[in-house]
Amino acid sequence: MAKLMECLKSLPGELVMRDMAAVRDEVATVAEHIARLRRDEDGYEVRKESRNYGRDETTAIGLIGGPAMYREVR
Repeated sequence: MAKLMECLKSLPGELVMRDMAAVRDEVATVAEHIARLRRDEDGYEVRKESRNYGRDETTAIGLIGGPAMYREVR
């Protein structure tokens, strides 16, 4: 099992992602999300999600077997 911080650090710092649990300022780069992260929990994974009937693929970080917490913005 990976920690949330490990998953974020495995992605490029300039990748823009949406924090699905944030109330405001949810869209930021991975580097900005790392800087403001206050919690580091176990049980996360980096996954590829198919969009547009398989024609596009986005990156997401989510709980193993659960919902996405961060999702790439296109």
